[in-house]
Amino acid sequence: MEDFGRPDDFEDYWNYLLLRLKKIPLKAKEVLNPLHSNEFCKCYEVFFLSFDSYKLFGYLSIPFGEGPFPAIFSGSSYRSAVEPLFQGEAKEKRGRFVIFSAASRGQRNADKPFVAKYPGLFTEGIDSPHTYVYRKIIGDWLRGIQYLVTRPEINRKQIIVAKHNSLPIIAGSLCPDITHVVAKPGCFAGIHDKNTEELNDYFRMYPNKYKCVLNTLSYFNLKNFCKGLRARTLLWGSSEVLKNLASDISGKTDIQQSEQSQFKDGLHEEEWIAHNLGFSDPIIPSCWKN
Repeated sequence: MEDFGRPDDFEDYWNYLLLRLKKIPLKAKEVLNPLHSNEFCKCYEVFFLSFDSYKLFGYLSIPFGEGPFPAIFSGSSYRSAVEPLFQGEAKEKRGRFVIFSAASRGQRNADKPFVAKYPGLFTEGIDSPHTYVYRKIIGDWLRGIQYLVTRPEINRKQIIVAKHNSLPIIAGSLCPDITHVVAKPGCFAGIHDKNTEELNDYFRMYPNKYKCVLNTLSYFNLKNFCKGLRARTLLWGSSEVLKNLASDISGKTDIQQSEQSQFKDGLHEEEWIAHNLGFSDPIIPSCWKN
């Protein structure tokens, strides 16, 4: 794919989003959710306002006991719903970390008035950087992090953004509160992923919009965010593919190639998190311990 580099108004484009978010009150409301609470934490449904005063939703898990606790922000995946803890992770994590799993606009419980389509979301408004839905989605991630930072239970020196897509890198660059990032660069880094085929379908349908789309994607090109990313970072992917991206990141960065095993990859990630936050042991599902 052709590289448009860094747009001249790159800073202005993202500063506009940040300034708009500052002007919108959070108006956060928490409602206890007994069904998703457990022996390790209380769970709350959280409703709050984002870019354009859009109403968002998330699950907040607060451990029992004395804080402050390290915090994990789990932003949206390319799916229709969020859950208090990502499927397959150990429920005991909710006793060590404050975890905020937040939906972006279009996902369940945040789907009024906009309902996201999967596939289809990745190319929504993509022919112009000013209409592309992903600027608003990144605003939703930043808004979720802003809410998490207001919680008195968290340790402000240990805030993780973790998701196997490109967005933690962008969020970590735009939000200095983030101390640790776990990400898996994809289409925004020119790396083939499930969004690439959706993009190729769009080009086949609208070949005359090719240059317009690439111009839009230049505002989301991960290499343009690397200098601003000072958090301790773990990137999932090939070291050969990611070495240039990793070298541009200001914070110390590790690269880990997937072993195509949920157990092996999950164990490495949990060990990385535990080690970098000063814990002697990772929290893993009981079935992995044998």
